[in-house]
Amino acid sequence: MSLSSEFKKSLKTVDTEEILDLVIFRPLSFIFVKLIYNTSITPNQISIVALFFGILSGVLYGFAEYKFFVLASLSFFICNTLDCMDGQFARLKKNGTKIGRVIDGFIDYLTSISVFLGLGFAMTFITGNAGYSWLLTIAAGASKAIQNMFFDQYRNLYLEHVYQKASGLDDEIEEYSAEKERLKNINGRYLEKFLISMYLSYSRFQKNTSKHVKLNVTPETYKSENKLLIRSWSWIGSTTHMVALIVFSLLNRIDLYLILTVTLGNFIFVLLMLWQKSVNKKLLEK
Repeated sequence: MSLSSEFKKSLKTVDTEEILDLVIFRPLSFIFVKLIYNTSITPNQISIVALFFGILSGVLYGFAEYKFFVLASLSFFICNTLDCMDGQFARLKKNGTKIGRVIDGFIDYLTSISVFLGLGFAMTFITGNAGYSWLLTIAAGASKAIQNMFFDQYRNLYLEHVYQKASGLDDEIEEYSAEKERLKNINGRYLEKFLISMYLSYSRFQKNTSKHVKLNVTPETYKSENKLLIRSWSWIGSTTHMVALIVFSLLNRIDLYLILTVTLGNFIFVLLMLWQKSVNKKLLEK
């Protein structure tokens, strides 16, 4: 198998990857995957190291000095590279697990919480106005979370309809509910039980906030109508946010990242929601 084919095999699919992941982080993480492929390292171990750098990023932002913003940016870059790496490693070695999928998603949220807490403390120190700083930071954090959640939701629907690579939310909830019941009869493994409970809560919340209608269309039809749209959704994904924060950190203007997330980010989000609604309506009529 050629390196190009192996690289593509390590991805979910090329058309659902975020552009910045596809051109920067996935190729870089693939190099490291190849270097450790024949070792005893597991995807979950990579995920834990990614979490360390994610939390470290938030701590460094909290020091509210430019040199720490630079270090936080480097740590965040490493975190995202490792976050890409664990999934690629699991797909190539075919050793992914249920709990691994949960850990991978959980790390993203813990990293985001850490980073936005750090940004809140930094903004408070820089502006001297705690009320404004935390209001802006919380609004930006909530906006990012919603934008990322809907991108993930529509990406999973795209994978489900086009590639049959992701099950629907009902199937996910049923699968992990069964796993939760199985673990009840096993002593210990408290972290695993906690993570699965959290994942189920998130999945149910996502189900309740979405109006998923099973579309009776061919994979080709769904792909033709959604391919450009899913690529557009990716521009408000987690990697876009991470790169934007790094850029504004290096410019020593973390405030601009927060302001743009609330304003431009949400404006794009609303446009994408209207576009998605129009596409779904069109597909329902077919």
